[in-house]
Amino acid sequence: MPIYQVIVNAIKDDIAAGKLKPGQALPTEAEMCTTHQASRLTVRRALEVLREADIIYTIRADGSYVGPRDAPQIREPREFEKIAADLAQGIKRGDYGPDQVLPSQLELIEQYGVAKKTASAAVALLRERGWAYTVPAIGTFVASRDKWPTES
Repeated sequence: MPIYQVIVNAIKDDIAAGKLKPGQALPTEAEMCTTHQASRLTVRRALEVLREADIIYTIRADGSYVGPRDAPQIREPREFEKIAADLAQGIKRGDYGPDQVLPSQLELIEQYGVAKKTASAAVALLRERGWAYTVPAIGTFVASRDKWPTES
């Protein structure tokens, strides 16, 4: 039996056993390569077969999920989401007040031990959700309370 088919069967078995539920993220391609001692191409072939059978779906740059597409996604938060949530909690607690500067990208990199891209994504998420605004070449600041999300 080809290795890609072994991977397909393993994922189908995990779904049937309830180990993988609708909307749940599959392990990353890299994790599957390690688990199954397979190449990236082999893992991608297995995922392609599962997609063609409408068992999973893939969101580019996000990952693959057990179908159907309309099931709520279940996955662990990414590092940048954890950092943004931590900063949002600090804002809610009053650690940072409206119009107060938030830690710089460099400070976030040092504090959380992450890459520049991860720190940048965390700040972008804070802006997207209404917690913060950025003044170019000056810094990122806490938004006024009326801009804060009602949930989060």
